[in-house]
Amino acid sequence: MSIDQQPLMDFPVRRENPLEPPSTYARLRDNEPVSKVRLPDGSTCWIVTRFDDVRTVLTDRRFSADSRKPGFPILMPHRHLMQKVRMMNRLDLPEHTAYRRLFVKPFTSGAIENMRPAIRGHVNELLADLEKQQQPANLVTNFSMPVPARIICDMLGVPYDDQGFLQKFSQVLTNRTTKVDEVKGALDALFDYVDRRLLEEERNPGDGLLGKLVTNNAETKALTHDEMVATVVVLLVDGYETTSNMITLGVLMLFKYPDQMEELRTNRKIIPSAVAEMLRYLSISDIGVARVADEDVELGGGHIKAGDGVMTLIAAANHDDTAYPEAAKFDVTRNPRNHLTFGHGIHQCLGQHLVTIELEVVFETLIDRLPTIRPAVPFDEISFKHDAGLYGVWDLPVAW
Repeated sequence: MSIDQQPLMDFPVRRENPLEPPSTYARLRDNEPVSKVRLPDGSTCWIVTRFDDVRTVLTDRRFSADSRKPGFPILMPHRHLMQKVRMMNRLDLPEHTAYRRLFVKPFTSGAIENMRPAIRGHVNELLADLEKQQQPANLVTNFSMPVPARIICDMLGVPYDDQGFLQKFSQVLTNRTTKVDEVKGALDALFDYVDRRLLEEERNPGDGLLGKLVTNNAETKALTHDEMVATVVVLLVDGYETTSNMITLGVLMLFKYPDQMEELRTNRKIIPSAVAEMLRYLSISDIGVARVADEDVELGGGHIKAGDGVMTLIAAANHDDTAYPEAAKFDVTRNPRNHLTFGHGIHQCLGQHLVTIELEVVFETLIDRLPTIRPAVPFDEISFKHDAGLYGVWDLPVAW
């Protein structure tokens, strides 16, 4: 029976173990690495599960990132609302180049490395506040969310008082079950907020990233005002949502594997490799990276036709034994620098260096200041974000 004739599996697939990808992914990698699935709205698309095939989709120009094209797979309601918005992560070459050029310099590894002392200051301050809390305390609201929110606000030149607004918006936007009207209201509010901030920067550019972007764009005229607004919206949301989830899930992984926690306590030099392994193993973008085929493509035994939607399953690719021997094993000494959690190719996450350094500082400091940190509830009472686009934990009570 050909792939096209087989019964369609419903997608997305729920995780059986909250800290591991769905077991279905392993079966698909072995037997049907490129397979067609049915989405919640009744449409179909292809899912790609092998490491090499995923890299192919993310670099082959026959696959488009433009969500405005017919056939582009839509899983979350806000994607329908944003299809007409030109955002950097949804543009193909050559349009993508002008956008990316504006943002590359502030996000280079060297520029972000210079932020490490300031990041450490924010982390220490928030841990000091956490230590004053009555135990048990919620790690998510007291630490995991405020850390990246402070840092991205600091970097962009946005007042810290706006953090609560950003967190509320993110919770609405990343929940697949949120009603479209709720998402539209949250999106409108965020776009209005960023619009006002950028207009202020255009009148009086500051020293933050927003001011620099406005100044650079005034010289190059690469983006319209509305395009700049849309791009900053992506930076604001992605700038802290990914990191926040990774902090909490990374802590949970160390709770689950105390031998790995002890490895970090005794050898701080491996913290960068541990962070890379957390990013690989947890692969929090459960939905995957979406594309649509511009041409007919033969890939992994599947005949993908022009106009077909394609979803690359990063969590499946990051657990491919051909890329990582014993991929199902969590090993903080592995150092998987080529993992796909930040994507691959021209759309590789602009903020990958920022996220990585934030996580390195977080785990180094957390282990120093709270060496006895532990979960305050049984594992089966922890509420995971099974219905969110970016996987994570809603609440995590901890003690120390």
